[in-house]
Amino acid sequence: MEESIKTPDRPEDGRDGSLGMNAGDRCGQAWEEAGKNTGRGSLLAAIKDVFPGKQQDIRSYSPLTLAYIGDVVYDLIIRTVVVSRANRPVNNLHRITVRYVSAGAQSRIVQTLMDSFTEEEQSVYRRGKNSKPHTTAKNASVADYLKATGFEAVIGYLYLADNMERALYLVKKGIELAGLEI
Repeated sequence: MEESIKTPDRPEDGRDGSLGMNAGDRCGQAWEEAGKNTGRGSLLAAIKDVFPGKQQDIRSYSPLTLAYIGDVVYDLIIRTVVVSRANRPVNNLHRITVRYVSAGAQSRIVQTLMDSFTEEEQSVYRRGKNSKPHTTAKNASVADYLKATGFEAVIGYLYLADNMERALYLVKKGIELAGLEI
């Protein structure tokens, strides 16, 4: 027997302090709007719709800003793949994920991808690799860390350009070429 979930009624005019619809409705509406533009929902478009902000040319972002968001996007891709492979204890999921998100693994992946990058991606990679991060990885060489930062900058750039198909293609191809099959 199916049971429906009921939500409290709210006035639609915003008198209750809301914006006229609850956050879930706004997110759902944003997801639908994003899907109209791409044929399917875009997380980036939905986020920008629900949390509007200043529009900025992504080419003007610093390479470390691109790497900052790229790190999370790459991590989300890998975690999603790992979780989809099996429902396991969280410690096991983490141990598997670390094999792909470490600076050393990212360095190997990006080295195999260099010939696959477009000119724009190569430019973003070089800017990321040549940046001066204020930290370094505990378990990686400086060279590996800088290559990983360049790779994360490319992934961040592609995410902010709303080109996740390209980002996913590069991640998959890089993992395969580096011999790191998930």
